[in-house]
Amino acid sequence: MTEEEKLIIRTFNVVKLPTRQIIAILSYLRGGNTPYTKKHVSNVRTTIGKESNQKEMMQVLTYFRKRQAEDPQFYYAFKTTKVSDDASKVLCIFWADGYSRKMYELYGDCFSFDTTFKTNRYNLPFAPFVGVTGHGQNCLFACSIIENETADTFQWLFETFLHCMGGKSPSTIITDEDAGMKTAIPLVFPHIRHMRCLFHIKKKAEEKCTRTFAANKTLHDDFSDIIHNSLTVAEFEQLWTEMIQKYNIGHVKFLQITWKKRKRFVPVYFKTDFFPFIHSTARSEGTNAIFKDNITSTHNVISFLQE
Repeated sequence: MTEEEKLIIRTFNVVKLPTRQIIAILSYLRGGNTPYTKKHVSNVRTTIGKESNQKEMMQVLTYFRKRQAEDPQFYYAFKTTKVSDDASKVLCIFWADGYSRKMYELYGDCFSFDTTFKTNRYNLPFAPFVGVTGHGQNCLFACSIIENETADTFQWLFETFLHCMGGKSPSTIITDEDAGMKTAIPLVFPHIRHMRCLFHIKKKAEEKCTRTFAANKTLHDDFSDIIHNSLTVAEFEQLWTEMIQKYNIGHVKFLQITWKKRKRFVPVYFKTDFFPFIHSTARSEGTNAIFKDNITSTHNVISFLQE
C-alpha cells in the first residue's frame, strides 16, 4: 500500500466512509483489483484512530490548562489506565469551573445526577452534577464524561467530585435506579440520603403495568395521588394497602417490588430531608437537553467541551 493510498484512507476515515467503499475507490484508482484485503484497510484505519485519540486527549489537556490559566479555580481530573510501559488510556474526564464550585459552596446541600445522555461519537455517558439555587433555578456544579457505568467508575467520579469541592459532602442526592451508583454512593457519601428518581419509577410502572392500568381505569390516578399527596408514612401505607385490595392487584409483581422499594423514592419518607424543588433527576435531564440541542454524534470530546 502506497503512502498516497494511506492518505486517501485517512481522508475517507474523517467522513466515516465504510471500509468496503474505500476499497472500491482504491480499486478503481488502481484500475483493477487491489493487492491488499479489507483487513489491511481496517488495520490502517485502526492505526489512524489511535493517532486521533492521542491527539484529541492532548487537545483536551491543552484546553483545560488554558481554562485553568484564565480561571485559577478551574478543576479537572482524568481517570487513566496503563496500556503499555510508556502509554496510558483516558477512561473518564471530570471538570468544574470556579463559578460552579462557588455555586456548590452556596447550594450544594442537594444535587441530582443522571447519565442517560450519550454525548459524542464515542457514545460515552455524560454525567452532570446539577443542583438548585435559592430561586429554584438549575445550577451546574460539575461535569464528567465516563467510560462506563460500573461501581468502580462511579466511585472514582464521586471521590473526585468530593475532592474538587474541598471535602464538602451533600446532604441528599437523587439518581436513577442504577446498580453501580447504589454500590458506590454509600462508599463515598456514607452519611447522605439517597433518593431514587420518582419520575423514572412512575415511568417504569406505566411500562410494566400497562394492562393492569388499562383494566382499572382509575388505578393510575389513585397510584399517582397516593405517592404524591400522602402527608404521613402511616397514611401512605394505609392508602397503598387499600388500593391493592380495592383493585385486587396484590399479584402484580412490579407493584410488589415497588412496595419493597417505597422508602427509596416516595416523597413522604423524605419529609425530614432537604430536597428543594426536586424529587427526580429531571433537573439533570433538563441540563442534558441543552447539550442535546447543540451536540451531535459526530462531535469529538474537545468539540463537546468547547460547546
